[in-house]
Amino acid sequence: MSNSFSSAKNPFKILICIGLFFQILSAQDKLAILTGDIKAGPSVYYSTEAYAYFSKTQQDIAPQVEKEIAFKSLRSAASLANMGPSAIGAVPVLLEVFPKAVHVSIIKNARYAGEGTFEDWVQTYVTSERNKFLLASPFLDYNSMSLCEHHIQSSSEVEYLDKSAGKRGRVNIIVILSLNIGSCALERITAMNFGNDLSAWKKWWDESGSAQLSAAASVKPVISGPALSGGQAFSEIKLKGKYRMSLTTGDELIGIVEAKDDTSLILETTEGKPYAFGHHLLKSYELLTPPPPPQKTQKSSQISSAASEVRVVSYDELKSEGGYKGITEVRISNGSIFKGKVVSVDESMLTIDIEGSQIPIAKAVVAQISLLPPEKKAAEKETTKKIQSQPTDTIFVKNSETDEEGKAKDDLIFAGEISNINNQSVIMKLSNGATKEISRTQVTRIIKHSTSNYEETIQRYAKPLFCPDDMFLVDIPPGKQGRPFFKVCVDRFEYPNQRDVIPQGNVSYQEAQELCKKKGKRLCTQDEWQWACSGLEGYTYPYGWNRDDNKCNTEGAVVVERSGSRHNCVSKYGGYDMVGNIFEWVTGTNNDPMLMGGPYSKCQTVSPGVGGGAKPQTGFRCCKSN
Repeated sequence: MSNSFSSAKNPFKILICIGLFFQILSAQDKLAILTGDIKAGPSVYYSTEAYAYFSKTQQDIAPQVEKEIAFKSLRSAASLANMGPSAIGAVPVLLEVFPKAVHVSIIKNARYAGEGTFEDWVQTYVTSERNKFLLASPFLDYNSMSLCEHHIQSSSEVEYLDKSAGKRGRVNIIVILSLNIGSCALERITAMNFGNDLSAWKKWWDESGSAQLSAAASVKPVISGPALSGGQAFSEIKLKGKYRMSLTTGDELIGIVEAKDDTSLILETTEGKPYAFGHHLLKSYELLTPPPPPQKTQKSSQISSAASEVRVVSYDELKSEGGYKGITEVRISNGSIFKGKVVSVDESMLTIDIEGSQIPIAKAVVAQISLLPPEKKAAEKETTKKIQSQPTDTIFVKNSETDEEGKAKDDLIFAGEISNINNQSVIMKLSNGATKEISRTQVTRIIKHSTSNYEETIQRYAKPLFCPDDMFLVDIPPGKQGRPFFKVCVDRFEYPNQRDVIPQGNVSYQEAQELCKKKGKRLCTQDEWQWACSGLEGYTYPYGWNRDDNKCNTEGAVVVERSGSRHNCVSKYGGYDMVGNIFEWVTGTNNDPMLMGGPYSKCQTVSPGVGGGAKPQTGFRCCKSN
C-alpha cells in the first residue's frame, strides 16, 4: 500500500475511487453496493471523444449520464469480475444493464505511401491504439483492463482526404474501441463464455439461474457484536503499526495499519492484500511492532522547478499550480509507474508526455505523484546510479527463538537483492555477497524495491511502431502472466529477406550482427523470434499445434530451399520458414549466441551456438524496434 493515504483528509474516499471495495463484508452487503452502482449507471457510456464523434454521425445517441456515476458503475463491474463465482447473485443485474464503455481515437492526416497493403497499414494504427487503450484507458485502471483484455473490441473507419488519389494519400483513421465489461464480468463469475451475445447469456440464465443462485446461498454472514473485548480502545490503534487483529467474523489478520479514521481502518496484510473494515468488526488486537518514528519533512506550498529533492504532492496540489515544468513520476493504483512531463491536468484527468507519446491517466487511478528534481550533473548522476544499483530488497522471516514468555521474537530481516521467487523458496543475494535460500513457509513479508526496466518497457511499448513491407509486426500485449510484452518488426524471410531467393548460409553470429546493423536493424532476441513464430496462441509450429512434414522444409538431410517456396510454412504474423530450411542466429537471454529454427525444430526450440562460428546451415533474419 502507498503512504499516499497519509496526505488525504479522508483516506477511504481514495480507497473507493481506486476501486478497492471492502473485502470484509457480508456477501449480500457487498453485492448490494456493487449492483446498486451498476443499476445507477448506463448500459453504454461514451468517452468525451466517442460522444463527440457519434453525436456527429448518429442522430439518436442518448444523453450521457454524469461521468462519476458511469465510472463507478464500470469499476463495480470490474470488482464483480474479480470476485468470480462468489458474485453469482449479481448476474441478473449484469444481464439487465450489460454495461459497455466506448472510446474513439482519430488519427488525422495519416499518409499512406503505398508500401504493403492498405488494409495492413490501417491495421497497424488500430493495433497501436488498442494497446494504448489497454495501457491507459479513460475508464479503468490497467489491472481491470488487462483482466478484461479479451473483451476489448476494435474496429476502424477511414475518411479519404485526397479524393483523386483513392487509397493512396492522406486519410483520417477513426479507431472505435469497446470495452464489454458486462460480458467480462459474466464470464469470470459463471465460467461460461457466450461472448458479447446478450440473448445467449439471458437464455442460459433462464435455464440454469435458479440452480446457480441456490449454490451460492451458503455465504457466512458477518456477526455484529461488541466492538472490542478486554477494554481495548479502537482509538489506541496506531498508524503504521504492525498488529494481529481478531474479527467478529472469526478471521485473524496480521498486517500494517496503512490508514485510519474514527470509525474504520485499512490493514495491509503480510501477503500484500489490503483489507478495510469498520471498528464494529474488530474483536481484539495485539500490537506486534510499533510504528517507526516520524521523519522530519520540509513542507513547501509552492511547486518549483528548482526543487532539489523528490517531492510527493497530491493531485489537487499539482492541479492548483498548473502542473510541473520538470519530470513528474505518476504511480497508479496497480503499481505501474509513468515518468514524463505533464501536458495538462484538470478535475478528472492528467496527461503526461512520455518521450513523445501522450498518455492520459484518470485521477481515480492515481496513487502517488512525485516531482523529480532537475537533471543532475554528470558526476552526481554517476553517484546516484551507483547508489541505486545497490540491492534494496527486504525479506521478513519467522524467528524460531522465543522470549521469556514463550512468544516468538520479532521477525528476522534480510536485506539484499531477490534473484528468484517460486512456490517453494525465495533466493536472495545478501548485502555481504552471500546467497541465501529461504523457504516460503518461513517468509512473513516481502518488500521488493530492486530497480527494473519494467517502466522503460511500458514506455517503449506505448510508442507507435510501423514496419516496412519486407517486415511484419509482432505485437505481444501486456497482461498475461509468464509471457513477455513487446512490439517488434521482423524480416518476412531469412536473410537477404527476399522471396524466391536462397537464404545466405555459412554466416557467423558476429557477421549476422554486422549485416543487420548495415540495414539499420539488429539480430532478433530469443523471445522475439519465438513469439514471431508461435503467435499469441503459443503454437508449437508456425502453422499450429501438430507437426506436418509437408508444410515446412524439415525432412531428412535438408537441402536449403528458396525463401517462401513453402506457402504453408508461415506464422500467423507473417514470418516464412521459421521452422525448417536454415538455422537462424538469435541473441539469447544472457546475450549469448543461440540458434533457432532449422530442421526438426519447434518454435520454442533453442540450441546453443557455442562460439558463434559459421557453419554451412547457419543463417539469420533481422529485427528492429523502438
